[in-house]
Amino acid sequence: MSRDRFDDSSDEQFFSAMEGDRTQNRGVRRRMWIAGFLVALIVILFVAERYVTLVQPNIARIQTQRDFQSVQSLENDVRTVLDDYGIRQDWIRERSIDFETLGHVRDLWLIRVPHDLPLASVNLDLKEIVDQYGGKAFAVENARKARIALHITFRGKVRYSLMFMPTSEVQREAGNIVLLVDGIADAPGSEIESYLASREPVACIIEPQKDTVPLHTRLRTHGKDVVLHLHFKPVSEQDSRFELAEDLNRDDLASHLQYIVRNFPGSRYYYVTSERALGLHARNVDAIMGALGLLKVESATLSYIDRSSQEAVMSARMNDIAALSVRENIAVGVVELREGIMDFLAGEMTRFRKKGFDFVALGHLLTE
Repeated sequence: MSRDRFDDSSDEQFFSAMEGDRTQNRGVRRRMWIAGFLVALIVILFVAERYVTLVQPNIARIQTQRDFQSVQSLENDVRTVLDDYGIRQDWIRERSIDFETLGHVRDLWLIRVPHDLPLASVNLDLKEIVDQYGGKAFAVENARKARIALHITFRGKVRYSLMFMPTSEVQREAGNIVLLVDGIADAPGSEIESYLASREPVACIIEPQKDTVPLHTRLRTHGKDVVLHLHFKPVSEQDSRFELAEDLNRDDLASHLQYIVRNFPGSRYYYVTSERALGLHARNVDAIMGALGLLKVESATLSYIDRSSQEAVMSARMNDIAALSVRENIAVGVVELREGIMDFLAGEMTRFRKKGFDFVALGHLLTE
């Protein structure tokens, strides 16, 4: 009896001790959780305080620096657009307006421009540039004074105001350019089709041969100005009435030239080259072709664009031709028709038209 009671009492004491341990452990864990929470809270408050006092001002300074760099880059791109349209730096008068109450500076550009400047196109190009920087641009027209103001906003504030003021006091330096394509007989078919489909006043040089007669017919159908390239060989090498040789007498030369003109009807222009000095042969050709109603293009007036196939070099040559047109009023550029040339010419014509240059038909050269 006493053994059983002893066992029951021991069990009760054992379970009671375990229950007390559990209660004590729960209290310890609770205190540990509270302590951990307080430590975490202290760390968060410390980090937040350091963020407010150290990190946030740095972020603001970094953002200000980035804004400054963006504004500078935007300003450079705006100047590039104005230069693309032939607007010179000395036509621009700049003023800074400090709005102290608003806390920012606005740059006012007073820009004198010629009356022929396409202001709508200028505004569109400027808006496209501003959009790339996340800014906005809006134009305000003063119809009475024929002026347009373009306001550029950056981060919600007007940063630039460009006032375009048309006046007869300034004039863009620009001339007339004539373009010709050469080597069309050997050009890729896709490029020939692009040339035929183009409505630009680009003339074509073709060598009068039997194989190029069908191509000339297509050129004539599409209304292209054709220049016949007449080339003298030293002596007759084969019996072809499309070829010229230095040993032809005047009657034979006249017969050959008349044959060429009959087979290439509608051609209005020609130019002559020779492997030797032209001399008397050129004078005879000029007399005969003049009697047949064709006009001579002096080979010395032709400036070749593609002495190099690199686009940058070709663009530089176009710059030279444009500069020549400013001095002489008109200049001629020639390029071999090959893959990508029509796209290149389209881009260059767009570039120079912005500056005020005009691309004219070949006839303008011969009426100067």
